[in-house]
Amino acid sequence: MSNVKERGRLGDILLREFGELADALTEAGYDWTAVWYCESWPSASRLRWLHGRFLLAREMAAAVGVHIPDEEITQQHRERLEYLRLFPDGPPSLTDQ
Repeated sequence: MSNVKERGRLGDILLREFGELADALTEAGYDWTAVWYCESWPSASRLRWLHGRFLLAREMAAAVGVHIPDEEITQQHRERLEYLRLFPDGPPSLTDQ
C-alpha cells in the first residue's frame, strides 16, 4: 500500500473525515477553525466519534508516508467550503441541460 495511488486515497480519506468532523462542529455551533483539534469531547458524543475517525485516518495516512500539516488541512477545508458556496448544486457542467 505504499504506491502513489494508495497514498492519494488515504490522503483523500483523511480530508474527507476532516470534512465530516468540521461540518459536525459547525452544525453543533462551534467555530471549527478554533476547536477541531480538541480532544475533550464527551465520551458518548458524535463529535468524539468523528474526531476519532479523523485521528484514525490521519494515523493510517501517516503509516504510508502521507503527512498533511494542520494548516494545510484547515486551508483545504476552507477551499471546500468556498467551492460549495460557489456551486451549491454541484460541479458546473459544460453541456447544456
